Amino acid sequence: MTFYNFFIKTALCIPVLSFPVLAFSEENRMHEACVDTLSASVVTADEILVATQTGLDHIDQKRILGGFALLSTPDVIKVIQTLPGVASGTELMSGLYVHGGNGSDNLFILDGVPLYQVSHLAGLFSSFNADVVDGVDFYKSGFPGRYGGRLSSVIDVKTRDGDFEKYHGTFSVGLIDGRLQFEGPVVRDRVSFNVAVRRSWLDALSVPGFAIYNKGRKDRSSAGYSFYDANASMVWKASDSGRLTARFYMGRDALKLYSSSQEKAYGEDAVHVGNDETSGHVSWGNILASMAWDGIAGSSVNYNVTAYYSRSASKIISEISDWSWDDEAGEIIASAMESNRSRTGDLGVKADVSYAPHKNHRLRMGMKCGMLLFRPETRRQMSYPGNVSEGGFSVDYTAAEAALYAEDEMTLTEWLKVNAGLRYAPMFVRGKAWHNVEPRVAVQFRCCDRVAIKASYTDMNQFAHNVATTYLDLPTNCWMPSTERVAPMHSRQVAAGVYSQLPYGLVLDVEGYYKTMDHLREYVGSSTLFPPLESWETDFSEGRGRAYGMEVKFGYCTPATDVSLYYTLSWSERHFSALYNGWYPDRNDNRHKITVIASHKFSEKFDVYAAWNYHSGGHMSVAAYIVPDKNGNPVEFFDRPNNASLPDYHRLDVGFNFHKKTKRGNESIWNLSIYNVYCRLNAVNAAIDKKEDGSYRGIAYGLVPIIPTFSYTLKFNCPRRR
Repeated sequence: MTFYNFFIKTALCIPVLSFPVLAFSEENRMHEACVDTLSASVVTADEILVATQTGLDHIDQKRILGGFALLSTPDVIKVIQTLPGVASGTELMSGLYVHGGNGSDNLFILDGVPLYQVSHLAGLFSSFNADVVDGVDFYKSGFPGRYGGRLSSVIDVKTRDGDFEKYHGTFSVGLIDGRLQFEGPVVRDRVSFNVAVRRSWLDALSVPGFAIYNKGRKDRSSAGYSFYDANASMVWKASDSGRLTARFYMGRDALKLYSSSQEKAYGEDAVHVGNDETSGHVSWGNILASMAWDGIAGSSVNYNVTAYYSRSASKIISEISDWSWDDEAGEIIASAMESNRSRTGDLGVKADVSYAPHKNHRLRMGMKCGMLLFRPETRRQMSYPGNVSEGGFSVDYTAAEAALYAEDEMTLTEWLKVNAGLRYAPMFVRGKAWHNVEPRVAVQFRCCDRVAIKASYTDMNQFAHNVATTYLDLPTNCWMPSTERVAPMHSRQVAAGVYSQLPYGLVLDVEGYYKTMDHLREYVGSSTLFPPLESWETDFSEGRGRAYGMEVKFGYCTPATDVSLYYTLSWSERHFSALYNGWYPDRNDNRHKITVIASHKFSEKFDVYAAWNYHSGGHMSVAAYIVPDKNGNPVEFFDRPNNASLPDYHRLDVGFNFHKKTKRGNESIWNLSIYNVYCRLNAVNAAIDKKEDGSYRGIAYGLVPIIPTFSYTLKFNCPRRR
């Protein structure tokens, strides 16, 4: 068994330890608001209407914690996946494919600092702990000038400052992880802290599971997986006009795999026994630290200066030992070791200024400069008695990046507002300089107090490329910069829509968009788990993309009831001449997407929520013709990529929250969540199967059944010291 197969098969079995998963098959045919990021912001539905930008959604903590909790863990990315214009990709994973994006073109920002690795367990959970998240500003079009570096979306996550008055926190225990958050004053009214930790215990569950499995077996296997993350912040109110904030984040995943099989060799005089062994260790994660000064100068100027460091790293080490016996040489052990590492560092400083010289103008301007470090490497060693061979490859890129931007929010009349901006973003790497000017403009026409028409145009560039050979968010993926041979990716997008706040708590938004993407890259080499670092500039073909569609958002909200209906009609296409001489559908080209979300609070003690998700099936490449050769062996012929559609996807999730006040004034919450209530086995893969009569049929494979989970949360307060 190769390490590739061993890694994939064993890693995908880890979640099975926490809930029963069975594989089935089914026969089927293939087929802003001005959001000022210089200070904490909360964007309400009314402010979304007032905002000049299109494509903006704000998600507060209440919405995150009140939504569906997969495996008892609320998740920021899972909430964003439900929004119109967003495809989620593989079921259960934290994929975000926004307006035809490829998943690596989303800008994730944690308290103003970019984050490069944003998932745990290959995407099952995101790196954002919902207990400390204050809110998320999600842009999918109409990007303001202060954002740049990615093509498709901005996910700006802000964490909460600690309480300056009293101590309190949250403790939660779920099916596979536990969380603890605590905050309060260090110096009352002057200095506060907020800390949160989260850890899984799948590794503890796997120990007895494999002990039972290995009992009485000569062939043995073991596996253990764990992840943790920690957030910490401290805020010092130095004066009425300035404050200093220090923030830290660290997250890590670790996976250990081991397998041994007993081998026998029959010699002239005896039977000799030894073991073939395969082991692997995989770890990946992030470290982020920042120091920021927020200040006020006069009555109309706000400014922020931030120094930051962000690092993403992964390490994969595999070892294989092959045992054999020779009557003359005796025991022979051949071994092979492969190590793959990838490190991405981002060190920089940025400054932003917000200035209101006149009631009809709000100016924002800023700059950013920093160094980007890309360090992937591969090492291989093979050992045989009397012979040791070593090899490998490493590359070291150091890139300098900068950005200057300016934007003006102009109120031209009572009914017309314009946000016009310009961003200049140069990058220098190995003697090559890339210069890009990105114009941005958004216009709002206010028809009346409750209805607005908006339109926007944005130009975006992306210098960092995610080099991967699979669609999954695996630690084998690594980041590379644009080089002399690899141009930055580039997108242009126009969007327009009608946004309304109707009577009786109703909301109706309709938005359309058209987007083009250039210099996209896609792997065209042979199947492999690790990207070919030696030839990544040539093994990844360059192509184009386009996406267009319409989105509808309808909502009804009262103090007790909240109902949202989202509909997306979209097209996402690719053109890679190395693969096909024409346009073909993207893998995540889901023509229709419908999401219905409802929650109702029956009383202070009980509330429920439900979500129904539907989208057209994704695409994959299958053989269009299978013709036998002269020896009768089947030969597959493909007409174009992604020529088959998977069956449509749909599922229903429900959840129940039971609240209770304890004798000490704390709040306890029991949550029961059921994923995929009617147990539809949605297709995750498909294949061509030959029937007994010689004809062929398509078979779609489902994987994830109904999953019930529960969690217990305690929100506690600490008594004040007298």
